[in-house]
Amino acid sequence: MSRYLRASSSAFFSLSWPLWAILAVALVLASCTGGTDQAQLVDPAEAESPSESGDAETSAGVVEENGTPTAPPATEPEGLAFADGPQTLRVSVPDLTELSPSELEETNAVHVLITDLLTDGLTRRNPVDGAIEPAVAESWTTSEDGLTWTFQLGDATFSNGDLIESDDVIASLTLLAARGVNSVSAPNLWPVVGWTDAGEAAAENPTAQIQVSGITAPADGQVQFELSEPFAPLAEILASVSFGITPAENTSDIIGSAVDFVIDEEWADGLRFSGAQVDGEISTIELLVDPNFSMFSAGESDLAIGTVGIELLPDGATQADAQRSATSYFAMNAAVAPFDDPLIRQAIVHAIDADELLAGQFANVAPMRSFIPEQVAGGVADACGDSCALDIDQARTLVEASPSREIEIEVDFFDEFSDVEDPEDGSELAVSFEEQLAETLAQSLSDIGLTVSTDGHTGEEFAAGVSSGEFGIFRFGSGSTTLSPESFIGLPFHTGGVDNITSTSIERVDALIDEARATTDDAERAALYASAEQILFAEAVVVPLMEFRQPFAFSQNLSSAGLEPDGSLDLAQIQFVADLSGESASELIPQGE
Repeated sequence: MSRYLRASSSAFFSLSWPLWAILAVALVLASCTGGTDQAQLVDPAEAESPSESGDAETSAGVVEENGTPTAPPATEPEGLAFADGPQTLRVSVPDLTELSPSELEETNAVHVLITDLLTDGLTRRNPVDGAIEPAVAESWTTSEDGLTWTFQLGDATFSNGDLIESDDVIASLTLLAARGVNSVSAPNLWPVVGWTDAGEAAAENPTAQIQVSGITAPADGQVQFELSEPFAPLAEILASVSFGITPAENTSDIIGSAVDFVIDEEWADGLRFSGAQVDGEISTIELLVDPNFSMFSAGESDLAIGTVGIELLPDGATQADAQRSATSYFAMNAAVAPFDDPLIRQAIVHAIDADELLAGQFANVAPMRSFIPEQVAGGVADACGDSCALDIDQARTLVEASPSREIEIEVDFFDEFSDVEDPEDGSELAVSFEEQLAETLAQSLSDIGLTVSTDGHTGEEFAAGVSSGEFGIFRFGSGSTTLSPESFIGLPFHTGGVDNITSTSIERVDALIDEARATTDDAERAALYASAEQILFAEAVVVPLMEFRQPFAFSQNLSSAGLEPDGSLDLAQIQFVADLSGESASELIPQGE
């Protein structure tokens, strides 16, 4: 899980991060330009190009028929010719920093994209169907009681040709453990014996020799995990980009472990990854440092990542965005009255118009409608449904029915100007966005018959209040690079969840999560998490606000493009268009047929 803080001090974060770091990451404040459609690919045949409209940003969305969202076609559209021969994908990125999983800035989609290309873990998600399959490991077995997992390494090598051995795997995972709460992904391995102890030991003494007692090498070419309880999602979680394998021996060279692509060449402003040279498939990926996207604007790259504020798109280019596995919401602490009353929680959700609350304040966001991203197993586009509908009459009815309706509610917020005074008269210097948000929320709740006040805090006070469980309702949020429903449901909403800052304790939800953690069938497990998600929305454990979107643009060389929710490339959605006779690629795309 993760935390973000916008330039306006609009914060959302998770206790998986150190509380002193809550205020460390800034996101640019801009007017809301992100589309609200759940787009992973865009077909230029269905989207007006910026060059035609005169607008640098077009509405992004899944291809629609009669206004109804549809899945991408499984076969080539009639008349659309795809390129022959191995394809080289050129990607413009702002920088090439953080190339190691142990140093990954997990909230930065570009860093995730690069690290994902550089390394693989013991397992990986199949790039086509998302199934979990071997990567650095060639196979694994689980003991009958589910407490011992043994991974057998094969002949996988690093990009320098060295065999990947057990020590490399253990060292890589230990580095992640040492990051402890500084890592978004590390808390996902809470059942591994000694995992939490290792993180705490590293925090107390950064120079200490850290070991994770539950990760060992029982024999050459093997890595074994000992768990405190059965945990079927383990292989799914190890596929996260944060669990990529790097050499145990420290080296200043960039050495990767990716199965599909190997670093072929490195230069001052880019990297080239080469894979199997297969006709019609992306066989080479070049990452080009292009901070201002001038190379993309000049037509020298096919795909640009993070294109907020891009001024000039090449002819025929398409601007789009993709769902990120990051959300923001008002957390309601069920351990604090009146939020222990589901009637009050449901009334609050029905009283809030999230669109109006956030209008014009955020760039690249869409309404939050789910905890599990749509591309993750068990994820659906609108898990919230009617549970999140704005319904003032229903909200008032729920308040009138609640025995807790007379209890005063306090909305706590981080006020960046709480200790800043005007030098001329000593008055408060300004009103922060967070204060505006809290006051608007308070007014909405007053309108349905609740008594509400607001209270601003310094960053340190706000972090302490969240950590101690003192606050009743406050803005919060989450994100993950671990594309497993366990990360979005188990960690934050199980009664004993590592990130359960809402103090959620719902017996039906716990039972579904426990069953999911013990279920070895991937589809059945995903369905159990999805069922728990439905109950969480029905019980109104949070006030949904927004999901964050990842902006990107692709040139006319591509017929479609997309990103995974963690920010990595979705190669299954990236398709080249053939240039068969010197015609531009856009001329080969059927228009309105």
